[in-house]
Order: sequence, then structure tokens, then C-alpha cells
Amino acid sequence: MIQPCSLFWVIFASYQSYLFSVVRFSSWCSNNFLHRNVSKTKQMCIDIRRNRTVIRPIVINGEPVEQVDSFNYLGVMLDEKLSFTEHVTAVQKKSHQRLHVLRKLRAFYVDPLLLLRLYRSIIEPLLTYCSICYYPTLL
Repeated sequence: MIQPCSLFWVIFASYQSYLFSVVRFSSWCSNNFLHRNVSKTKQMCIDIRRNRTVIRPIVINGEPVEQVDSFNYLGVMLDEKLSFTEHVTAVQKKSHQRLHVLRKLRAFYVDPLLLLRLYRSIIEPLLTYCSICYYPTLL
């Protein structure tokens, strides 16, 4: 069975140490009978330094890994600058679509208590899911 996998590489002193870690992970997967789907594997470099190093795409089992600028991980859009603007825009778009449903129901004079329940079940989870990551003052 081929499993998609998500890898996060934190801080590496050099590109060679990064490649060495990828090779080690690849061999560990092979030794433990885990097959990776390289076509679903993505590579994203998060580098906040002024002089960014250019990272070449890595190759696993002869297949190049796609480099991306943003990645959806567990419902949160991460980008290479760690700004959550893309994530907030996506959440805003989804919540506007669902608010439209509430507005239409309100036009049919649906009970306000039911509208509140609908809001708390279909809109509020969108707005609050993982919000502590991009809006830490909510604590």
C-alpha cells in the first residue's frame, strides 16, 4: 500500500545535511516496508533570512519532488513566508458562502434559535479552527 507522507525539515546548516536527512528517511521507509507516493510528495522551503538559499528539487527513487510555495496541512494553508494571508482568505471565502445560506434562511423567517445553531455548527468551526496559529492573542 502506498502512503502519502508529509515531512517537515526544521533547520539545516547546509544543503548537504538536508539531502542526507532525505536519504536517511527514504532508506528508513524502505527498511520498514513503507512505500512513498512521490507524485503526492511536496517540498517547501521556509527560509526567513534575507539572503535566501536556492533549494533544488530533491529526487526520491528517481522521481523529482515538486516544489511548492504553499501547502495545505491539516486544513491550514502554510506558505513559505509563514504569513497566513492565503489561509485567512480561504476561510473568509468559505464562511461567506455559508453565511449566504443563513441569509436565505432568514428571508424565510426561520426561527432565530435555529439560525444561531446553524451558525455555531457550520460557520463558527471554520473561523475558530486553528485560529491560535495565526491569531495568537486569542488566548
